Amino acid sequence: MADARSGSVRCWATRCCMVATALAALVGRASAQTSSAADTTSRQLQSIRVKPENVRLNNYLHDLVGPHAIIGLVGGSLLDQVFQKDRSWDDGSHGLARQIASRAGQQAVQVSVYHGLAALMHRSTDYEPCDCRGFGAHVEHALLETFTDRRDDGSRALSIPRIAGAYAGNFATLAWEHDRSASDAVLGTTMSFGFTALFNIARELSGLGVK
Repeated sequence: MADARSGSVRCWATRCCMVATALAALVGRASAQTSSAADTTSRQLQSIRVKPENVRLNNYLHDLVGPHAIIGLVGGSLLDQVFQKDRSWDDGSHGLARQIASRAGQQAVQVSVYHGLAALMHRSTDYEPCDCRGFGAHVEHALLETFTDRRDDGSRALSIPRIAGAYAGNFATLAWEHDRSASDAVLGTTMSFGFTALFNIARELSGLGVK
């Protein structure tokens, strides 16, 4: 009777050991798979952070709604409201609101065309500061950054994306500013390049050669 009971205990213990071993193997495999999945996810997240298109997206958003873009939008609207007395809009807050909305639409078109073409043509949209010395060298570099872009190999070319974006933005306003003409749009585009050049010169001379 005792031998039978002892055999039954040994059999039960053996089965428990087998079950425990199987569970341990399953847990170990699941842990390895979880660790592998976590490593894969981590690698994927890291790769997403450094993709060139995300850099372009950040630059696009900076130029569209960044601090400099907002200041330029409001400041330019105030200047337009003060000096353009022939505008059909009134001079009050309602007129200023319409002016800001018009400039916001122009800016959205201009920035979208510029960054879209730059991506298609593989042109950089980053401002490259000059490590040169001297007033003339900084002014020359500021003008170079205004009218040229860098290719993937670092060489420079005429900034077709920037020029196309500027013209597209100014001509787009003709759709809702019916008191403007095509010549006004061309003049506005020319003046915008002048202001961009002055801003780049100021950025170079003040040591703010970053966006």
